[in-house]
Amino acid sequence: MKDKQLVGRLLGYAKPYTLQFVLIITMMLISTTSELSKPIIIGNTVDLFVEGYKTPLAQVSGDAGQVEFEGNRYVRTYNNISEYKFFSYIVNFNDNYYFLENISSANMQKILDTNINDLNNMFKIENEMLVGDVYGEIYVGRVLSGDELKVLRAQDFDPLVKQGMLYVLAIAVSFTFVYMQTLLLRKVGQKIIKQIRIDVYEKMLSLPSRYYHKNQVGGLVTKVTNDTESLNEMYTSVIVSLFQYGLYLLGIIVVMLNINPKITMYVFMVLPIVIVATVIFKHYSRLAYRETRNYLTEMNIFLSEHLMGMKLIQIFTREEKTFDRMKNINDNLFKAGCKEIYAFMVYRPTLFSVANLSVALVLLIGSKEVLAGTLTIGVVVIMMSYVKEFYNPIEQMAEVFNILQSALSAAEKIFAVLDEENEIVSGDAEIDDDTFKGEIEFKNVWFAYNDEEWILKNVSFKIEAGQKVAFVGATGAGKTSILGLIARYYDIQKGQILIDGKDIKSYKISSLRRQMGEVLQDVFMFTGNIADNIRLGRVDITDAQVEVAAKTVYANSFIEKLKNKYQEEVIEGGATLSTGERQLLSFARAVAYDPKIFMLDEATSNIDTETEGIIQEALYKMMENRTTIMVAHRLATIQHSDNIIVLHKGELMESGTHQDLLGKKGLYHQLYELSLNQA
Repeated sequence: MKDKQLVGRLLGYAKPYTLQFVLIITMMLISTTSELSKPIIIGNTVDLFVEGYKTPLAQVSGDAGQVEFEGNRYVRTYNNISEYKFFSYIVNFNDNYYFLENISSANMQKILDTNINDLNNMFKIENEMLVGDVYGEIYVGRVLSGDELKVLRAQDFDPLVKQGMLYVLAIAVSFTFVYMQTLLLRKVGQKIIKQIRIDVYEKMLSLPSRYYHKNQVGGLVTKVTNDTESLNEMYTSVIVSLFQYGLYLLGIIVVMLNINPKITMYVFMVLPIVIVATVIFKHYSRLAYRETRNYLTEMNIFLSEHLMGMKLIQIFTREEKTFDRMKNINDNLFKAGCKEIYAFMVYRPTLFSVANLSVALVLLIGSKEVLAGTLTIGVVVIMMSYVKEFYNPIEQMAEVFNILQSALSAAEKIFAVLDEENEIVSGDAEIDDDTFKGEIEFKNVWFAYNDEEWILKNVSFKIEAGQKVAFVGATGAGKTSILGLIARYYDIQKGQILIDGKDIKSYKISSLRRQMGEVLQDVFMFTGNIADNIRLGRVDITDAQVEVAAKTVYANSFIEKLKNKYQEEVIEGGATLSTGERQLLSFARAVAYDPKIFMLDEATSNIDTETEGIIQEALYKMMENRTTIMVAHRLATIQHSDNIIVLHKGELMESGTHQDLLGKKGLYHQLYELSLNQA
């Protein structure tokens, strides 16, 4: 699946939260504007405080002045030089400040238009006084003391405080909206991931058994946990961050071009280096990340498989060999992770170097402009700040691209599950519990797990409602496959299966399986308690019904001995219970569900002979008024069946009662004789 398609599908999950994303983007605009204003505030402050002494002071009469100095009153002038006749001016010469008076408005304008170097060349020091011939007028200025300078610049301090407060306000606004934006974004991201997990698990519940034979559990667990978490980063970091960083970059470019296009264009001259480095980094980081994810999945599969089989590993003393395999996978994972690190090791220093080069360009060009009097120090500070900020989002976008690769890789695996075609298509017909009988018929059924490798070949039989039928045969004859077909874990390739006279494919799968109870040889127990494992999530099964089911199959004999009885905790796989105890609980589970069709697959093979006698008695009770299908190697357990069907290499060889089949002296008779000899 192409990246555009993946992104499109991921955005589809975000569509229900469009309003929240609009709100997030609005808050982002406000916070970005606040961030962009900070360098401007600093630059203006520098010009106000550091360069503020260069502002002409116009001498006025009366009380109109803003500054009082040596009996005269002055007002600061900026762009209104022509409105006043005479001015005073502060000159910074050889690290001292000198006060010049009685400057005409015409000369004042000329002084302001003169660059600092040319202006300083017009002055010299004579008898500790500053003397200069400036455009035909002679000026003599005395040195200002620190206190005098403070008096003349008193008006600079109030705006300085205001600028400081404005900067703090910008920080506060930015922090507030970034906090709210992040909080809302995280909540939305978690809601989206919650829905994706639900969709993935719901899809897994509907997939046929064949899918789980082809895919390892560890890999599937990785999809539901690690891969969905990678998608969380997609929604919380990528979608909005790309917009935010792009907006921030655009804002910086617009402001820089507006302040000084010349310096901005010089800075942009080094951008091709950044673009090339980013493209190369994106390519190699994606390859490295995919390799890392593949090895991580392999590690999860290995650990899941070998931790579950740890007892077997220890029995056959395979610890050292298993450890070597784990080390090999871990080494591959480490090397793949190092490749990601190497990509960043090259990319980040490249960005850092280009950023410093850009700052150096601004400093070099800006200094010349300041000396020429065409640029203020504050503007240089602003441009340097923006250049530094310009490369931060670029570097962050590289991180975001890395997260994006992670998310797309994870999305590819997740959508592969969601797009998995379910070969078992459910019908629409619901089964009426009151009228359902449980009649089963196979008509010329052919079945294979893999194409043309037939497990069942032209098998036909009919099981009447309430009948007890057993399937026998050597391993691989197809007995268990028949049970899987009746429960529609698989579909046949040829022929037809009828349930109560209707094609099995016409029934809704959940409705069909609700009528069936199955007891397997290998019993799986879930984490929880005894009652939970009998009830299996059916809230309509009461505690009393759970106890009745347990008593019916004599499981209460060991449950009552447990400390917490039916509330006794069961750890993963029922490891604290014996094989026989787990088997008894599986019987209780089937009884509690009260099915119309009862299927037993080697159900008593793990129970001792004494317990088996008790279970057989319980089974007779369970089989009353139920269609019962049994698969067994121990022929003694099926002798009382209404019909015994003998399979051999996928073909139906013979059928009949126990006595009928013995009389035929066929395959069943051979199996029976063999079982007697083994006994």
